[in-house]
This record gives sequence, structure tokens and C-alpha cells, in this order.
Amino acid sequence: MKRLFLGAVFVLITLTIFGQNKSKVDAINATKVAFFTDKLDLTAAEAQKFWPVYNDYRRRKNKIIQDKKNLMKYCSENMANLSNEEMAEIADKYTEYFKKEADLFVKFNDKFKSVIPVEKVMKLYIADNQFKIYLLNEIKKTGK
Repeated sequence: MKRLFLGAVFVLITLTIFGQNKSKVDAINATKVAFFTDKLDLTAAEAQKFWPVYNDYRRRKNKIIQDKKNLMKYCSENMANLSNEEMAEIADKYTEYFKKEADLFVKFNDKFKSVIPVEKVMKLYIADNQFKIYLLNEIKKTGK
């Protein structure tokens, strides 16, 4: 029954995501919560501990990704005016963002293991990849 309910919620949220433009990010996040909740089979107690940790992880990871994008945008827009030294600095900063992302992942792996069983941590990593594939397929289907 729980899976049926989550499946119905998942379908409704998916329709909302691709049927409207106004708050796509919120709709995607809501779909992700339903998707992960289903895949991880979290108990209420686990969910209460897990979601704040996961949301903190996503917020920090998104900040790193945004900073990396901003750096590349700056480089792209100013490439003709940058010296070799400046480009070398940008290249070093760019690679540092990948290290920050990896360090964050390692740190939060331990945090995830402290709030949910390791089996569910692995289900989280699998679900994360499955969700990316799901979103890409939805984009292909809808063209949005």
C-alpha cells in the first residue's frame, strides 16, 4: 500500500514538473524526495534524521557547483583579456572545486552512515544515479 501511494505521488509530482514552468526546481526536489523515500524505504524516524543531513549536503554541493559555473562563465567571457598567469590561476581554482566536491562527499558519507544504516546509504547512492537517469529521460520525452 505504501509503495502504491508513493507511486501515485511520484506520478503526480512528475506531471506537475513537466506540465508547468513556474517552480520547476521545487517540483523536481519534491519528486526527488518521493523517489528517494521510495527507493531507500526510510522509516519515519530515519527520514526525520536523514533529510536535514541530505538537504545540508545538497545545499553545500550546489554552492560548489554554482561557484564552479561562475568561474567558468567569467573565464569564458574574459578569455581574450586574461594573461597566461590568470588562466593558470583559474585552472587551479577550477580543479580545486572538484577536490572540494570530493571532500564534501567523503565527509557526508560518514554523516549519512551515522543517521541511516549503511545498506540504505548504498541505496541512496544508487537512487541518486537512477534519479539523474530518470530526469534525463523525462527531458528527452518532453523536450523541456
